[in-house]
Amino acid sequence: MKVRSFLSVLLLIPIMLFSIAVSATEIHGKADVPYKSMFGSSPSAAMRQEAIEEAKKNAWNRYTSTFNPAKLASYKSAEQEILSNIDEFIIDISIVDEFVNKDSKVFTVAIRASINEAALNSKLNSNAASSGAGGEMISFIFMAREVASLKEFDARRTDVRMDESDLKASGSSGMQGGNATVSEQTATIAQTTTGGSTLRKANEVAYQARSSADVDTALTETLSAYGFDVVGYPDVVANCGGADPSVIESEFSSTDEMSVQTRKSTIDAARSCGVNYMAVGTLDIGLSDIDPVTGSQRVFVSVRSQVWDIAQRLPRRVSSVGPVQYQGLGPDATVAMRNALVEASRQSAMTIVDQLNARGVR
Repeated sequence: MKVRSFLSVLLLIPIMLFSIAVSATEIHGKADVPYKSMFGSSPSAAMRQEAIEEAKKNAWNRYTSTFNPAKLASYKSAEQEILSNIDEFIIDISIVDEFVNKDSKVFTVAIRASINEAALNSKLNSNAASSGAGGEMISFIFMAREVASLKEFDARRTDVRMDESDLKASGSSGMQGGNATVSEQTATIAQTTTGGSTLRKANEVAYQARSSADVDTALTETLSAYGFDVVGYPDVVANCGGADPSVIESEFSSTDEMSVQTRKSTIDAARSCGVNYMAVGTLDIGLSDIDPVTGSQRVFVSVRSQVWDIAQRLPRRVSSVGPVQYQGLGPDATVAMRNALVEASRQSAMTIVDQLNARGVR
């Protein structure tokens, strides 16, 4: 019976994991509850409930320990209110295991909890909005790119060799039968000194831009959901001027940053359009490989971005992300790449939201 039950749990795990991946984050928790006496071979309902509540707290603490500093700061300001309504954020509990240790008189329970991240993020965002100005206008330029060419240089080795030798002589003289004889002996001591240097030159990498449609959609969806008014950069260019997107794309094909002139032109135009925040980022697409767990195609995307408060004459950096890598899976490399780009964009946008929330900006 126990084997059958265990197999049933194993069969249900993939379904549960799929469901949780879609709607919530899964976290595990554990609690050890001491007892003085217990009637029967199993814990009472009250004891089990006490252990479950403690395990829920443990799971929640494990979850909040994964927050980045900005999100943790926002959470701390609303922690008591959230904990008093914890069942709004922990939406499902499953008991994984329970054990009674009669020697130490401790009842142990392990649970799996599903966290409603959307509800928590909404709560943190609403708190940030109530403490600061709402509906801030933000525009962004995120460039998705992949390596077009890579030039690697071999190490160049320069060797220096110096030979030194010393000549030493010794001699003797004597008289034999009225004749003078002289004999000499010489010895040479050789010494070699070697050294040198190795010169390594950085690789030259050229990028080519990929369509940023999925990136723009994911960023806009996330930022808008948390109260920001998103202004597309093409609309900024059309109405207020600024560097043309093709110029920015050309610069990002060979470097990780815009030139000073392009950056100034971009910020000045956004500011004249009434935009308060400007975000710029790159998403570098890696080569596809096979995920060893699922057997699906896998692509990694490395993202990094910065956000500037441009309301004043001198821009102030208020958010930085990465470089951080995210992966995407799919039946082929194209699907895996798109999934990776969307995931990297959403997570990058959430980090931006967390950091701005910590400043009371929404």
